[in-house]
Amino acid sequence: MKFSYKTLIISIIAFLVLSCSSGNKAYKRGDYFNACMEAIERLRSSPGNEKSQYVLLNSYPLAQKDAQREITNAKLANGTDQYDVLVYQYERMNQLANAIYHCPKANQLIPQPTEYIAELSSAKQMAADQAYEMGIKAVEANTIDQARMGFQYFIKSNEYVPGYKDVLNKIEQARYYATIRVVVQPPYTSNKYQYTADFFYNNLLAEMVRTAKNRFVRFYSPEEASKENMRDPHQFIILNFEDFSVGNIRETNNTIELSRDSVIVGTVEVQGKKYNTYNTVKAKLTTMRQEISSGGVLSLRIVEAQNSRELQLRNFSGKYVWATEWSTFQGDDRALTMEQKKKCDQKQPQIPPSQQDLFVEFTKPIYDQSIPFLRNFYSKY
Repeated sequence: MKFSYKTLIISIIAFLVLSCSSGNKAYKRGDYFNACMEAIERLRSSPGNEKSQYVLLNSYPLAQKDAQREITNAKLANGTDQYDVLVYQYERMNQLANAIYHCPKANQLIPQPTEYIAELSSAKQMAADQAYEMGIKAVEANTIDQARMGFQYFIKSNEYVPGYKDVLNKIEQARYYATIRVVVQPPYTSNKYQYTADFFYNNLLAEMVRTAKNRFVRFYSPEEASKENMRDPHQFIILNFEDFSVGNIRETNNTIELSRDSVIVGTVEVQGKKYNTYNTVKAKLTTMRQEISSGGVLSLRIVEAQNSRELQLRNFSGKYVWATEWSTFQGDDRALTMEQKKKCDQKQPQIPPSQQDLFVEFTKPIYDQSIPFLRNFYSKY
């Protein structure tokens, strides 16, 4: 145990030593920003650490120089990401200045670290404007892929300057044009089962809406599409119960002979003492079984709205069997088990579920198959 305890202490000390980096390694590989940050962190806990002091004093001007070079190159390149580079570099230098101000020893070594408040504000304004204009251009290309790019540009613009111009409206417009709009048509059946078919449909639609949250696909009921005056859906999902039957009854019965040995059947008196007498008891048990089966097939079609081209067609089947058993017997009930006696006490079948409930039950496995299929199909969107 002593050896294990010492080993643990040594491991902890080694970890602490390694974790308290002076920044020297980062300095040697030319990563001057992280060299400064590591040195500052070490100086918080160990202000007298000479290596960290050396690293900070030498890395800070080089970190500034690196940042200014990146900024100059970005301006000269005049690329679509030039203001992103400016914002990134100004933020890093401000972060570094803030770290110095909040470390007494580091602030003693570098009393006035340079901050770029005005430059950062100006760069963010320019970055927001550039992203905004690129977003407009992308959406005007009138394709789903470009609309998605536009959406990302508007998001970026709003991150640089919250509420920039009308960017919040632009985000919603781009989201609309970037989103695959799918109208899910409910399955229609006879009036007798329409309520339960609607129950299946509502559950399926709700799950797909939940699954598609924060993605570029949206599912609508026909009523929702009409309410929003949608004239340009991309796809239809057409559901139809092609073949189903509810309440098919099948009755069977089975008779078996039962017997049990060594059952007390009476007593006898021998020389004034009573003794139990044993014998075999028998009974004839008849068990009736009633099964009510329901099943059906749902066809699920995904169709392009513009040209009615069929993208997918799948059939999903489901089945449900409800059963009840009851029994009668002739003979000695002591030949029966407790379970058999209970069935004999029942004397008649249980009341079966309603036909609507039977319809719901056979659609449950259909639902369990349909949802993964739809999730997989729309995962690419």
